[in-house]
Amino acid sequence: MPSISFCELSKLRETLDRERYSPTVIHNYCFYAGRFLTYLEAREIELHDVTPDLVAGYLRHAVRQFRKDRGRSPASKWTSIPRSGIHALLRYALAEWPPAPSAASAAERQSREVCDAYERWLRFERGLAEPSIRALMWEARHFCKWLLLRYGKADFADLSVRNIDAYMDSRAPGLTRKSLKDVAERLRGFLRHLHRSKLHVDDLSGHVIAPLLYAYEGHSFDPERRPDCGSA
Repeated sequence: MPSISFCELSKLRETLDRERYSPTVIHNYCFYAGRFLTYLEAREIELHDVTPDLVAGYLRHAVRQFRKDRGRSPASKWTSIPRSGIHALLRYALAEWPPAPSAASAAERQSREVCDAYERWLRFERGLAEPSIRALMWEARHFCKWLLLRYGKADFADLSVRNIDAYMDSRAPGLTRKSLKDVAERLRGFLRHLHRSKLHVDDLSGHVIAPLLYAYEGHSFDPERRPDCGSA
């Protein structure tokens, strides 16, 4: 296997191990990711040129290869196994996966730029783990999409407490108190970023109201906050 593919697989294995995936899952992900990389190299396709259509085409190829090797068709949901490994590789190796469609408006383009800057800050300034970054970014992007759908714009400078209350109300149905408290923590992180980036004159994070938890419901975790290890 070429050195570049070996390097990508090594990084994937280290990341999955650090995130405490089971040995079986790590083996399967890396096995199928390796086969996908071999497929790309045989066709001289760079990893950053991969598209969802190309992945779909490879999975059809993998099904044909399965029939050829074993003389029978795979189970109906078999492709979910190689797909999971390939998507894990692409999420960790590329800046963005799956690639976002082109922005439909200037407002959507602006919100994406703000979210991209927030993600860079979380990754390079805060140095957070990938699962924490994904959770925070999902909430930030969801909040921006909600703003665009509700108001037709993402004018962060005009954000108000009323907007924040309306968003939290929209997220509440179907969530437990613990889940809603986690939503509040993630939203606070994004609102702090807007203030830190001078996109809003005030820090609105303190206005995000979260439900109280009873002791048996567990503790909420703020993924933006490093654990307090005590004073020296």
